[in-house]
Amino acid sequence: MVGRALFVCETALNINKKGLQYKLIKAFLLQVTLISIATALAVFAAAKVVEDVLIRKALQGEATHFWALYLQNPNFPKPNTLNLNGYLVVNNDKSKLPKELQQLKPGYFRTLFNGRHPIVYVEDHGNARLFLVFDEEQVNALAFYFGIVPLSVVLILIYLFAWLSYRQTKHAISPVIKLAEIVEHFDFKSHSFAELDLGEVRKTSDSDVAKLIEALDHFTERSQLFIEREQNFTRDASHELRTPLAVIKSSLGLLQKRKDFQPNEQQSLLMIEKTLVDMEGLIETLLLLAREESSPMPEESVLINDLLSTLVEQVQRALGNNKISIEIAQHCLLSVPAAEKVLTILFTNLLRNAFRYTPSGMISVSIDKQQVSVSDTGIGMEQQQLEKVFDPFYRANADGSGYGLGLTIVKRLCNQFGWTLTIRSKLGEGTCISVTFPKGQRMGGGI
Repeated sequence: MVGRALFVCETALNINKKGLQYKLIKAFLLQVTLISIATALAVFAAAKVVEDVLIRKALQGEATHFWALYLQNPNFPKPNTLNLNGYLVVNNDKSKLPKELQQLKPGYFRTLFNGRHPIVYVEDHGNARLFLVFDEEQVNALAFYFGIVPLSVVLILIYLFAWLSYRQTKHAISPVIKLAEIVEHFDFKSHSFAELDLGEVRKTSDSDVAKLIEALDHFTERSQLFIEREQNFTRDASHELRTPLAVIKSSLGLLQKRKDFQPNEQQSLLMIEKTLVDMEGLIETLLLLAREESSPMPEESVLINDLLSTLVEQVQRALGNNKISIEIAQHCLLSVPAAEKVLTILFTNLLRNAFRYTPSGMISVSIDKQQVSVSDTGIGMEQQQLEKVFDPFYRANADGSGYGLGLTIVKRLCNQFGWTLTIRSKLGEGTCISVTFPKGQRMGGGI
């Protein structure tokens, strides 16, 4: 429950790359980028329209006007203005035509002329050919001062308004961002929900933020009460169960001293003993989990190699049979900073699970850099079973022993201490479960 509540609080109001502030900045930058792209495309399109449509139409109009006057007066002067010069070739006499224009045929061109690249329009009329050379550099200068400059001013104003809008929006959601920062930096593992101090953002006048704070207060209050009830029940129930188990254990010890039991009765006593060991382990686990959530156990540097050697021997003595062989592959000495009792429960459940679901074959324990793997050649599982394997009380084999809590406890411990749990299995071939310890340290070479 603590892990679930922590997940809700930290993900609902975080400010990482999925947070409000990041999304706001992203939206602002996207808006500015789209405005810039749209403006650039508009300027480019306008330039193409001016050059390919307006200027061409203007030059064609100039040519039509000139031919009309030329037919009335063959000596009518050719166009000659600041930006437009005309050349006339009659009867293919190009002696007075600049060399750069002599190879041009009728049409619309941009060519090199006098060190520049003006637009040239060529048109034939009878035995005469008219060349109109339009130098738009002067026009471009005017376009810059009367077009680009005002456009730039407009763009700057748009950017300024967008920035002001961003600032105002950021100011509007700043209480939410502050709330997210408080939740993100609050240590839920070391403090209770009741210690979550929201006083800094409670003064907000935003009704929506106030509702969010109120909802968070209700949520933390209910979560804290639920967690306390769960811890109290787990602790009290575990303590209460210890007494009858102690009575059963002492009575079983007395019965085992008798020598007049039949073989089937001896087998029944052995089953009772194994079940009793399982119950003691489960109760010890419940007690540890309740204690860890209320007051975390101190960490120590635990040598996994020595711990696993001891646990393998214990579990093999309690659950093993002659049809199962076990091996430990120690590729290095692995030290993990954790409470030894927690690691004991973790690996004991993994080993018990392997023994219970391996009628015959081999169980392999591998110790490598930051990782421990427990593999078996047992019944294995298919994909549908793997999806439920960490559910409480689920057992891959309905006829198997145990309570279906072993892997659930393993998963809970891994989540609580930040260890990575992976499982691979194939029906009829076996299962491999690996635990990775990010803070584990390799103490030496291969063994």
